[in-house]
Amino acid sequence: MSGLPSHLELVQGVVLPRPVGMDPVLDFVNTRSDWTTRGPARTEWLTSYEAFLIWTSYVGLLRPATVFRLIEQAGGKPTETARRLNATLEFRVDLYDVLTGEATDGSFEAVARVIERASGRRRLVPTDEGAGWELPEDLAQPLDHLALLAGELLTGPSRAHVRVCPGESCGWLFLDPRGRRRWCSMATCGNRAKVRAHAARAR
Repeated sequence: MSGLPSHLELVQGVVLPRPVGMDPVLDFVNTRSDWTTRGPARTEWLTSYEAFLIWTSYVGLLRPATVFRLIEQAGGKPTETARRLNATLEFRVDLYDVLTGEATDGSFEAVARVIERASGRRRLVPTDEGAGWELPEDLAQPLDHLALLAGELLTGPSRAHVRVCPGESCGWLFLDPRGRRRWCSMATCGNRAKVRAHAARAR
């Protein structure tokens, strides 16, 4: 796998897109290619529940030890993990529509339900600093954690800085707080656009 494109990385035997969104929620929606269509992705990187778990560790969402234990839990529950992966991918589609302002009432309500359910599963626990929120360590935890972060993004100041990459067959999301960023990555979409522009001028 040494010949992987620059926007991909091999992580624990799974090929995953490198984080470019400046926010784990945006990097989550960027785990498929080609958001210019709502049809099947040209490339899907969350190909299994285990791949999703590995991704959560890769972007720092869950600790590696937690992910290891969840992978062990998932091993004997193929029906449940398939259901949870499907729910994760459905949430990703609805969340993308909400973040890009293309949400129908149904997709907004679907996102809200996932976030509200995750909020209801939090427990207040004592910490060295006083107290903090904790989610049960079960197979629902990864999506719940993402949902809570999505709720913070949707209701916080960063929401106004979410941008859509205009690259051909891209549509990935990223934060642009300074208003100077155009591409998800200059190494991919930016360079491709430069090459196409150069070819057009040379005609």
